[in-house]
Amino acid sequence: MSKGWLSIAVGVAFCAVVTGWARGRLAADISAERNERDTYVFLLPPGEVIRSADLGYHSLAADLLFIRANLYYGRHILGDEHMPWLSDFIDILLTVDPDFKKAYLWSANVTTFRKRAYEYNKSYSEQAIDILEKGMRRFDDDYRFPMRIGFNYYYDLGDARRGIPYFELASQKPNAPSWLREKLVDLYAKKGRHRLARRILAELVMEADDPVLKKGLQDRLTAMMDDTRGEEISRRRSALVHEWQESYAYLPLDLYLLIRE
Repeated sequence: MSKGWLSIAVGVAFCAVVTGWARGRLAADISAERNERDTYVFLLPPGEVIRSADLGYHSLAADLLFIRANLYYGRHILGDEHMPWLSDFIDILLTVDPDFKKAYLWSANVTTFRKRAYEYNKSYSEQAIDILEKGMRRFDDDYRFPMRIGFNYYYDLGDARRGIPYFELASQKPNAPSWLREKLVDLYAKKGRHRLARRILAELVMEADDPVLKKGLQDRLTAMMDDTRGEEISRRRSALVHEWQESYAYLPLDLYLLIRE
């Protein structure tokens, strides 16, 4: 049997196993009142079952699951943003193929991202860190895993003590970009934290394949840039008022501004 026909046969066998499992679970457990989102889980057996049924074609099975997980995420991120089974999809996907590098990075992104809000739920960030830790242990030469863990700790959870060591680790990887090492000095001095965040977010935008996720990351990047500009304007305004109060308080502020121009 040729390799092409063997792949098709494996795919058919995999679908048959999933369908059989789904029918059994649906017949036993799904009632008329159960809403549509629940059916996603009932149509998927555990990762261990899939691994034992895919005849060793773990990558092929994981690709099919990855498509399925993207459909689930895309449907709900554009609608109610209620994704109670997202973590189940991720666990099954990474169990079936623990060497699927892109799946770790994608899973961490979708775990934390919600379209309607830029602020993160703490538990989402902690879940993303757990996923990235697993990926880092599997792919210890890839700078993106420690970099994104550092990002989650430093920016999302506000924990510089735990975040900076991961940025350091990422900067030491052989494929780390030069800007990451250059920005570490600023990070220690508590300068440039927004610049570093923008660089990381820009990289996430470039790597995101899902158009909804890419748009959401772009919006977050734009909002962060707007916040930075606002903070810079506020700092300049405060410095100007301080200068007026210290040296020219005898003049009306509007006159001082006119003369200063």
